Amino acid sequence: MSSSIKDYDLQVKTVEALEVGLDIGDGSREDLEKKLLRKIDIRLMPMMMLIYVLNYLDRNNIATARLGSLEKDTGLRAQEYNTVISIFFVGYILTQIPTNMILDKVRPSLFLPVVMCAWAIVSACTGAVRNYSGLIALRFCLGFVEAPFFPGALFLLSSWYTKKELAKRISILYAAGQMSGAFGGLLGSAIMSGMDGLAGLPSWRWLFIIEGTATIPVAVVALFVLPDYPATTKWLSESERNLAILRIAEEASEEDKHASVSAWHGLKMAFADPVLYLIWFMQLGLNTAAAFTNFFPTIVRTLGYGTSKTLLLSAPPYVFAAILGITNSWHSDRTNERWLHIVWPQIFCSIGFIISAVTLKTAARYTATFMMMSVYGSFGCILSWVSTSLPRPSAKRAVAYAVVNAGSNLASIYASYFYPKSQGPRYWQANVANVAFSAACIVLATVLHFVLQWRNRKLDRAAATSYEEELVVASKWQIQANYRYTL
Repeated sequence: MSSSIKDYDLQVKTVEALEVGLDIGDGSREDLEKKLLRKIDIRLMPMMMLIYVLNYLDRNNIATARLGSLEKDTGLRAQEYNTVISIFFVGYILTQIPTNMILDKVRPSLFLPVVMCAWAIVSACTGAVRNYSGLIALRFCLGFVEAPFFPGALFLLSSWYTKKELAKRISILYAAGQMSGAFGGLLGSAIMSGMDGLAGLPSWRWLFIIEGTATIPVAVVALFVLPDYPATTKWLSESERNLAILRIAEEASEEDKHASVSAWHGLKMAFADPVLYLIWFMQLGLNTAAAFTNFFPTIVRTLGYGTSKTLLLSAPPYVFAAILGITNSWHSDRTNERWLHIVWPQIFCSIGFIISAVTLKTAARYTATFMMMSVYGSFGCILSWVSTSLPRPSAKRAVAYAVVNAGSNLASIYASYFYPKSQGPRYWQANVANVAFSAACIVLATVLHFVLQWRNRKLDRAAATSYEEELVVASKWQIQANYRYTL
């Protein structure tokens, strides 16, 4: 018997053993699973959403601070603000792959709160910065310590939820970031208009201090609320742990073992799979088109309103983006389809970019901001495609999530220069570039769809030939023989 057949038989026996360990009682497997899912959702999702709101606020509050006296007080000139935006993503990109490799081997409930405290301190210290060099240093450090959260959150969600549950929850998590854009505008408006000159400080300094320090008490609560992995979470019963492991194991026909493969081997496996590069560059296209959010208050200000009204008008498009992202991902999960759910929001947002570039009419331009925000409708579907296209082992999946998230944020380094003041209010060069990158996202999604379709056909043909042939084909992509890719 070949080693691949032995491995598959071992995984089947593991799944059978987990089934034996279930304590169903008078109910059914379905009832027990619904109860477990509800318990996971209650403990995991609200806390992760709150953390992401804080993560997003501390990352993007500099756009609100720019509407105050930030540039004047720190002596920023010419393109220096754009460089400040860009340098954040240098630190952000450098950290993600190594920290996700670490996260696969440690307790998320300890690792993530430590990361939160680190970024809270750096963000609050930005309120004391005096010059351009200090701002550059702190923004680089902020990117460095904020980076582990989002790819870590994606990996943690993929360890608990099946592929029919994942896209919706990723979109709900990301919607929290979009809502923080709305909430951040309202909070920023209150701070910028009501605290200027308090204790002798300009309002933008209070913005960094308040939003930074708010993260620390949440980190303390997260230490006690966040779960670890299904096999190691203490607040589940033994039967619940078995079911949590079984749900994920059944889907991939193998258990999600975090110690089975070294971090370095997982790294090599991820980079050897061409699917990683398709998803990476697809997300890079989306993130490039979406980089306009770093300048969103500035874009809305071209409508001709003052600071407070500009910040208030910036909120509704974020709410629209959140609703659209959740709805699109919910339908994607329901139909078990990713490709078309990625394509149509990119077409819709491209129309918004074109409208923004060709007209100065206030109503049309504000309508276009909603359409532009639909770029995020594809987000949850792309990131859930990572988990179903590069599912095992967990070390490979952890690296894949980090590579896709970190690599796609390369966009924010160069896209930080898309919106110089000299090109306002239409910013037609930026909008043309955004349309091009959305088109690239569509093309790559289409290529991936047909690549995975080809893999499924090859697995089906091998299965029709012989069981051993099916295992040989499946082993090339580190999946079990009866696994089929989500299209």
